Amino acid sequence: MRPHLSLVSGFLMGSADAVPGVSGGTIALILGIYERFIGALSTVIRFPARLRSPEGRTALREAFAFLVPLGIGVIAAYWLATRLLVGPEESPGWLRQAETAPLCYAFFFGLVLLSLREPWRRIRERHAKQFVAAVLGAAVAAGFVGLPYATAEPAQWMLLYGGALAISVMLLPGVSGSLLLVILGQYTTVAKAVHDKNLAVLGIFLCGVLIGLVLFVPFLRALLKRHHDVTMAALTGLMAGSLRALWPWKTNYEPKLGPMTNTGVGDDLFYVILAAGLGALTVVFLAWLEGRIERANGTDAGDPTSSA
Repeated sequence: MRPHLSLVSGFLMGSADAVPGVSGGTIALILGIYERFIGALSTVIRFPARLRSPEGRTALREAFAFLVPLGIGVIAAYWLATRLLVGPEESPGWLRQAETAPLCYAFFFGLVLLSLREPWRRIRERHAKQFVAAVLGAAVAAGFVGLPYATAEPAQWMLLYGGALAISVMLLPGVSGSLLLVILGQYTTVAKAVHDKNLAVLGIFLCGVLIGLVLFVPFLRALLKRHHDVTMAALTGLMAGSLRALWPWKTNYEPKLGPMTNTGVGDDLFYVILAAGLGALTVVFLAWLEGRIERANGTDAGDPTSSA
C-alpha cells in the first residue's frame, strides 16, 4: 500500500478508536485492510524468526512500510479526536455535551450500521455455523456494552492490564477498546495523559498494549487463517451488537457520572437522522478509498494471502 493511503487509513482508525463504542478494527474492515493489518502485526511480533531468512527480512520491510505510516495516522488522529470529542476537564468535548453528543453517536451509528455488509460479504461460503457465529458475536458485543462502569480513579498499575485488554478488543471490529477503558474507569485517565504528556502513565499503559499485542495477535491471525468464514461472521455480529453503545440518546454523556444508559428518542430527531445519514455516506467514501487501496496493492486487500 502506498504510504499516503496507509496514513489516511491510520487517521480514520485512530479517530474511531477515540470514540467509546467504535473500534479502529471496524474501520480497517471497511477499508479492506483488516487481514493485511493483522498479518503485518503478526510478522513484526515474530521478527527474531523473520530475520533468519531473506524472505523473512523482505516481509518485515513490507510490514514496517505498511504499519509505520498507519501508526502515525492512528496516533495523530487519536490525539486530535480526544481533544475535540473528550476535551479537558474544564472544557468538555463534543461527546460529553448533551447538545452535541447525540449527533456524534448518531454519526457513528449510521457508519457502523451500513458497514455490516463489509465483513459479511467477505464470507466465502455461508452455512448455519456462520449465522450462529454472527448471532453469538452480536450477543457478546451487546452484553459487553451493558457491563457496569467503574467511576473511581484507577491505580496506575491497573493501566497495565487496561492497556493489554484495550488493544486486544481494539483489534476486533465492533468491540471498542475505548468503551472498555470507560468500563474500567481508565478512559479519562489515558486521554488526559495523552494531552498532558504524562510519560509515567503512558509508559505503563503502553507496556500493557505491547503485552496484549504479543499475546492476542497470533491467536487472531490463526483464527483468520484456519477459520476464516466463521471468524468473519463473528466479527459481523460483534459490529451489530456494538450498535447498542452507539444509540444517540442516553441518560448522561459523562462516564464519571455512571452508566450511559440508552433512553427514548429525543427532541433533536431530525438532526440526529442527518448525522446518521452523514455517517452512512462516510461508508460510501470509505468504500471508494478501499478501491484505491486495492488498486495500489494490485490485489484484493481483503484476501489473507495478500497480508504481509
